Amino acid sequence: MSSILRIKEDVGDTTFKPKPQQVDKLLKSDPTYVAKAGTLFFVSSIDRGSKDPKSPNYYGGDHWKVTFKDKLKPREGGEPISTWFVYEGHVEEYRLIK
Repeated sequence: MSSILRIKEDVGDTTFKPKPQQVDKLLKSDPTYVAKAGTLFFVSSIDRGSKDPKSPNYYGGDHWKVTFKDKLKPREGGEPISTWFVYEGHVEEYRLIK
């Protein structure tokens, strides 16, 4: 089911990352995408992950794995990427109903 992901206004900009971790823990070579507050994105899927650290889809307990309909070009350059991790507290999901 398609959804819309919105960056919350009250948190400011947020960063989409290749790994479910804080931005300051990423390597300088890791791709990132900065999303402006209030921006809407069409997504194909959102995996909220597991709260169980032993689970293979444990994303730190506070990140979502999001696959976007359109690939996003990292600010560092390189090929556009469709799947990113985002801190769940910075976004909200709107489901599209047919």
